[in-house]
Amino acid sequence: MEDTTENIELRRIEYSLAANRVLLSCLRLRNAVKYNPYWHLQPRAPAGSSDGIGGQWITWLGAAGSILPALQRIAVPALRRLREEARRLAPILRRLPRRWDDTSQPDEESFDDETRRISRSSWQRFGYPTIRFRTEVELRRYLGPAGSGREWHHIAEKRLAGRDGFPAELIHSTDNIISLPVEVHRRVTAKMSSRSPEHGNVVRRLWMEKLPFDEQYNLGLDLIAETLEEMGYDPTKF
Repeated sequence: MEDTTENIELRRIEYSLAANRVLLSCLRLRNAVKYNPYWHLQPRAPAGSSDGIGGQWITWLGAAGSILPALQRIAVPALRRLREEARRLAPILRRLPRRWDDTSQPDEESFDDETRRISRSSWQRFGYPTIRFRTEVELRRYLGPAGSGREWHHIAEKRLAGRDGFPAELIHSTDNIISLPVEVHRRVTAKMSSRSPEHGNVVRRLWMEKLPFDEQYNLGLDLIAETLEEMGYDPTKF
C-alpha cells in the first residue's frame, strides 16, 4: 500500500481501534478478577475502632489480604439466615408500625455479627427484628412480593436514600416498609404528589423532604392511616 497521507491516517485509525479493543479486554478481565459475589455481605468494622474506621465497610483483613476467603466461609449461612428472617418478618410488615422515636432505635451494637443486618429487636414492630438492606433491589430479593393485591411502600420516601440524614440502610429497612393494598398505596402516592394550602400550595413530597427523617416518618404514617380510613379500613386493626 502506497504511503499516502490517506493511507497513513487509515492505518493510524486501525491501530487505535485495535489498542482500544485490547484495553477493553483488559478492563473486563480486571473486573472479573476483582468481582466479589458476596459484596452485599461485606461486614462493617466495629464501632469505636481505634484505627478510625469504625462503622465503615471493611475491604481488607489486615495482613491476611483479601476478605473474599472469609466471605466465602460465612456467605452461605449468613445468606440463609437473612433470607429466613426476612421471610418470617414479611407478614408482620402488613401492620402499621409505631411512630418513630429516635431514643428507641437499635444502635450498631445491637446488630448481629454474622450478617450485620439483623437487630435483636425493633421499636417500630416490637418483638421482631429490624433488617437492613442497602438497596431496594436487595430488599425485594429477600422479602419477596408484598402479597396478592398488595405493594411495598416506603414510609419515608425511597428517593431520599443516600441523602444527608437518610442513609440507604435506614430507608431500605423493614422499619420503614409496609405492605399496603394496591388501591391504598396508589392513593397515598397520589396524595404525595398533590398540592394544598396546608403545605403552602407546594407538592406535599417536596414540602416534606425538607424535614428530618423522624418527622417525615410520622407524617407518612398519618397519611397512610388517613387514607386507610377513607377507603373503609380500620387503621387501629390494620
